[in-house]
Amino acid sequence: MKRFFRNHLLLVFLGVICVVVSFCIIRGLKRLPDQASVEKILLKDGVRLRQVHYSQGDIHKDLNWKLDAEEVNLSQDNNIVTFRQFSLVVEPKGRPKVYLRGRTGEYSRVTGKLDLRGSLQIHSDDGYNARSEHLVFDEKKGLITTEDKVEISGPFFSLTGKGLFVDLKKEILKIKSNVTTTLTKELLTS
Repeated sequence: MKRFFRNHLLLVFLGVICVVVSFCIIRGLKRLPDQASVEKILLKDGVRLRQVHYSQGDIHKDLNWKLDAEEVNLSQDNNIVTFRQFSLVVEPKGRPKVYLRGRTGEYSRVTGKLDLRGSLQIHSDDGYNARSEHLVFDEKKGLITTEDKVEISGPFFSLTGKGLFVDLKKEILKIKSNVTTTLTKELLTS
């Protein structure tokens, strides 16, 4: 008998560990609610992802974009996507890239609206910059709006005001009130 234990000590030890682990697993499974309740618990808030890098592009489409975010939440029905501490790069075909940073964003797949908030900073490869605390982009209508203060600058000007309306399809930009515009010397002399 001693010889058996000496020769098979490792197997006996592994067998005891397997029995203990099996006992713990079975005891843990008894504490779980039934399967339907577990699914409700897992899907209650949807899916939360951390440190996300997501890109979407198609050679047949006119727009590619990349999103980096500290946290992304997908609703249970996948219709609402929220993100926090984000950086977004938009690459329109045939136009300069646009870089956008901010604190929070929410996109509704149903309405096609992207609601961005918190120290928004926008920069384009052709030298234009913008800042605001809040912007709403209506993807279906091609509109960007806000009621907050905006600052826009380019190679030859700077502009501040309250409220913004941009129609991307008609290429119209309107500042609603309290507008201050500064033109640089280069624009006036050309």
